[in-house]
Amino acid sequence: MKKYTFFTLNNFTLDGGGRVRIYGILNALASQGKDVTLISNVIDKSKFNSDIKHTTMNLDISFYEKKLFQFSLAIFPNFINKIIFSKYLKAFKEKIDENLKNEIIFFEYLDNSFGYFYKVNGLIDSYVNDIHGIAPLEFAYNESKGIKKVYNLLRYEIAKILDFKVMEKADKVIVVSEAMKRYFLNNYTFLEDKIIVIRDGVSKKICTQNIDNDLLKIVSQKYKNDNKKIIFFAGNFKDLGGVLDLVHAFIKLADKRDDIKLFLIGDGEHFNNAKKLITNTKLDKLVYFLGRVPYAKLKTYQQIADVIVCPDKKHPYSDILLHIKYFDSLISNKVVINGNFKAVQEINKNQSISIDFEPSDINDLMDKINYVLNNLSVLNEKYKHNSEVICQNYTYESFVKGF
Repeated sequence: MKKYTFFTLNNFTLDGGGRVRIYGILNALASQGKDVTLISNVIDKSKFNSDIKHTTMNLDISFYEKKLFQFSLAIFPNFINKIIFSKYLKAFKEKIDENLKNEIIFFEYLDNSFGYFYKVNGLIDSYVNDIHGIAPLEFAYNESKGIKKVYNLLRYEIAKILDFKVMEKADKVIVVSEAMKRYFLNNYTFLEDKIIVIRDGVSKKICTQNIDNDLLKIVSQKYKNDNKKIIFFAGNFKDLGGVLDLVHAFIKLADKRDDIKLFLIGDGEHFNNAKKLITNTKLDKLVYFLGRVPYAKLKTYQQIADVIVCPDKKHPYSDILLHIKYFDSLISNKVVINGNFKAVQEINKNQSISIDFEPSDINDLMDKINYVLNNLSVLNEKYKHNSEVICQNYTYESFVKGF
């Protein structure tokens, strides 16, 4: 039986897209009887299949240590990095078994860098990168200005250097879409025979997850206690996530209708900016900021929504991959509004599973929300089988077959 060894420094105390993918892939392989080991900083193992073996790294790296490590890997030769980051090598040597050294799959951007570092220093024989983000693209198209713009351009150049080093030494690279595969082949021709596609999607556990009726009753009594329609968002309040576009669209729509509320789950860099916008427009009583909620409870919270919005901004990054929050939204069987990105259009032909809007166009987003709210009964009927469609065609269990 083939053994699968995975590595991430994540401790899984917070939910998010990267963690959802890790749970999805590992649990899918384990459910199919595969021998799976995870090397990580995980604290609570309850969300993992009980057959997965765990090796704990106990290697906690701060935000600034992470930046220094990746900057140094990109700029300096290995003999310097070997001295500066000797504690990372020692921590790995103390934990790793000889039988796990053959091929390790590294999950997130920082983890990928560790795969490179461990290989060039002879601690592992080969590594595979699982890539579900493209740092250079994020930095290059960031909408910052002034000094921050210069800083992001510098980060873009460093990320390009690091990506080249890390992927050149990788034995295989896993990407989330055919579009992402084309992107990497256009930029790194040496990956021609190295790329594997394992799409993002949903797990069977999420598909079969029951609604928490006790929680739903509490949430409904607190938030759905009038005839107002609820516009719902759950995700990271990051720049590319487009949450500020949604807030602006809501402010415009609130001038036209008096039957709407906005429900925001999550946090991130624009959380305070979003709250300030609402306060300045005196719409505090119509907007609810819940912060983070456990991923396992998201499906329950979605039940109070009339429309779920995924407001990601126009960006090459979103054109080449499907965001996990899109799938999470679709399995709710609620009407979903999502940007008409190329990757989305591949599975949403003729708006078969969601309503399109033009990304970064606040007026179009407002119009589409208004359209949905005016046609709820018809659209609810149209999209009532979304969960069935997604859970039959877009599960990690089906994507890892043959891996």
